[in-house]
Amino acid sequence: MPRHRRGVVSGRTVARAVALLAIVACGGHFEVPAPTLQPGTGAVLPPADPAVIVLPISISLGKIRSALAAQFPTGDSLSQAQCVALGGVVCHQYVYRRDSLELRMSGDRVDLLARLQYRGRVALSGIGGLASCGYAPEPMKRAELHAATALYWRNDWRLGSRNTTLGAALLDPCQVTLLKLDATPLMRRIIDGQSEKLRQQLDNALPALADLRPAADSLWRTMLQPLALDSSSTVWLSMTPQSITLARPLGRADALTTALVITARPHVSIGSRPSAERRTLPALGLASVGASGIHIPVDIELPFADLSTRVTQLLKGEVAGADLSIDDVKIWGVADTAVVRVAVHGTVSGDLYMLGRVQYDTANRRVLVTDLRYTLASDNAMSRFKATLGSYRIKRALDQATGHGQLDVGTQLDSLRGQLSAQLNRSLAPGVSVAGSVTGIRIAGLATSGTAFVLRVVLDGLAKLTVQ
Repeated sequence: MPRHRRGVVSGRTVARAVALLAIVACGGHFEVPAPTLQPGTGAVLPPADPAVIVLPISISLGKIRSALAAQFPTGDSLSQAQCVALGGVVCHQYVYRRDSLELRMSGDRVDLLARLQYRGRVALSGIGGLASCGYAPEPMKRAELHAATALYWRNDWRLGSRNTTLGAALLDPCQVTLLKLDATPLMRRIIDGQSEKLRQQLDNALPALADLRPAADSLWRTMLQPLALDSSSTVWLSMTPQSITLARPLGRADALTTALVITARPHVSIGSRPSAERRTLPALGLASVGASGIHIPVDIELPFADLSTRVTQLLKGEVAGADLSIDDVKIWGVADTAVVRVAVHGTVSGDLYMLGRVQYDTANRRVLVTDLRYTLASDNAMSRFKATLGSYRIKRALDQATGHGQLDVGTQLDSLRGQLSAQLNRSLAPGVSVAGSVTGIRIAGLATSGTAFVLRVVLDGLAKLTVQ
């Protein structure tokens, strides 16, 4: 390099050193330009999908069969007055025994088959005396009763039946023992009359099988209440339910199946307890169910203001007794970049700026700011004080602020799992309970909003309702 060129360089270096020493010796104010990054700009997380909680419900066909069997006893007889009311003046007695009761479901349709044995006595008009069929020494006559109905959910959250049909088939004719008169039409009228009564009993019995309103109301009211996620009650989960519906009842294998489907818009807030919502259980709607399970996306926010306050407190302790004092620290984010402004005073005063990358540490379950460095202008202005206000001190303060207390994401995730697990394993109403678990927690993204770093967490799980 030519001699005069080296002299120019050396002269500039000396001039800068003299200027810096003048600032240090006499005190003064330095101006560091702020980075062009502005709070709230850049990429953000897209709106989260609603949380969907699908709770399968299974009601044993055996329970339905037992309820219907109670309405259709295994044996009965009609007195003469009852017999006359159903069959006419010639009817004297009717007796039946039910051999079996078979129940099948196809879709929302229930088919019932009752196998009967019957016998009867009739008065012989104009002749006097009684005649009978199905009495010893001959066997009882055979008949079958077929019933079918479609199930649906009524507005009161109970099972309902519609389009119910019943029909009787007399497999053996009723030939009375005297004169071999055919009393089959009379017996058919009697059985048809009893069938109509049975149809009414069937329609009345089904609603008592399942009343899901108390269970739905219990879940709804619980989800309206904020849940504390930390021991100091400063981090709150609000589920904010949007809808609660039931899938149409369908027969599968040996059970009637349906599902309770809840949609919600959960979010986490920091501070005082949010007000509980006051909304009554909405009108029952019909759900369209795909895959069962629990899928809950929830955003956990680390507010810039709260984080700035914590780092300021921690950093003041780091540099206590030094030539510089920390006025305050302001932190904001742009996409995956954190901007840290440190206002100092003392021997010199001004604002220093640092940039770092925001990441989620999966192993330690913390939000961290990595690769934290002064901007070039800040580095030049503070070259004299690097030992006092090194980037490692600020990074340590940031790590502590994002890893402890109410900003401890790992603790929040554990509490979130625990709170949801508690709500997924309890009695909801007499005879109705829920059982389930959170099977996985994953981080779906980390970005910024205008006021906070936002960590999107997705919880997946399985649960079911049991109706005793």
